[in-house]
Amino acid sequence: MSIRFAPARPAIRRPGWQAAMRGMIAPALARAANDNGDQPRQTVTFDPLLTEALRHFAVHGLAAAEAARDEAGEAHSRGDAEARSHWLAVTGMFDRRLAAAARRDLTPA
Repeated sequence: MSIRFAPARPAIRRPGWQAAMRGMIAPALARAANDNGDQPRQTVTFDPLLTEALRHFAVHGLAAAEAARDEAGEAHSRGDAEARSHWLAVTGMFDRRLAAAARRDLTPA
């Protein structure tokens, strides 16, 4: 069964849309401009951990936290402490409690 999201009322019946259809607000839209055009172009940098977590979520979906925890467990069994801490951090991006429990379980005594 598919789910369809739709507005409660059709857009044409909203007061703002009626004004737009009659051309009453077109001049205001024509005057809209980017107000930071005179500033130098800025480069945007993203947190690499966030980027990795988003890519991981794209692959695993809602099971991403558990999959990252499993990756941390595999890294721990290989003895790769750097990968283990990386995957625990990714797990923490999705579920802090799960990451804390995994950190307790995987931390050497």
